[in-house]
Amino acid sequence: MSFAPEDYQAVLDRFAALADPKYKAFHERLIPGVSTAYGVRVPAIRAIARDIIKKDPAGFLVASMPGSYEETMLRGIVIAGMKLPIEERLPLVEAFLPLVDNWAVCDVFCASFKLKKPEDREPVWRFLLPLFSDEREFYARFAAVMLLSHFVDHDHIGQDLTLLESMTQEAYYVRMAAAWAVSVCYVKFPAQTQALLARQTLPPWTQNKAIQKIRESYRVSKEDKDMLLAYKAPVPN
Repeated sequence: MSFAPEDYQAVLDRFAALADPKYKAFHERLIPGVSTAYGVRVPAIRAIARDIIKKDPAGFLVASMPGSYEETMLRGIVIAGMKLPIEERLPLVEAFLPLVDNWAVCDVFCASFKLKKPEDREPVWRFLLPLFSDEREFYARFAAVMLLSHFVDHDHIGQDLTLLESMTQEAYYVRMAAAWAVSVCYVKFPAQTQALLARQTLPPWTQNKAIQKIRESYRVSKEDKDMLLAYKAPVPN
């Protein structure tokens, strides 16, 4: 089944029908500098993506020329969910990353990414490794959010913490993702992550934000939350 230009227009018509001006205004406040075209909620975009993946995702990608936030989000969710060999999926990921210019598209893309086959995990991990040191804000954030979404496990925790420790980029959304990832590591592997926090080798902002996020977790005991305060980094005046 081929994806024709009229099929793409039908997608845009669905966006227009689902548009919510109040949600559009609310969501734009959460993603500074980004203007959404319609104000469509993520579950609705996911539903459209599922339809496309069932029919002709490759044809959609040829027809798709993202000109709006929702179109970019949809393209990312389709790529993340396509049933393709990993060696064919990763070039699509690489081509998509330049379109990612906000945390919402980045994070939904990462959360949507399907890694059902064990043999797919290491090629994706190798793809991510150079991105942790990338100076492009959303390339590095993509690496950190993929880590916390898919690779906080026994096989990777040591390297996870080393990579997060190495993320010294100053961009806000990189620092926030690194802190978020450290907090996820703590919840799943508290002893290893506590050792990192005790060394206080993370950038001070990341260290303190990670501790804050850990202390906000319902999965961490009050005793641990109180203990972690001793590891807060001094904040320059």
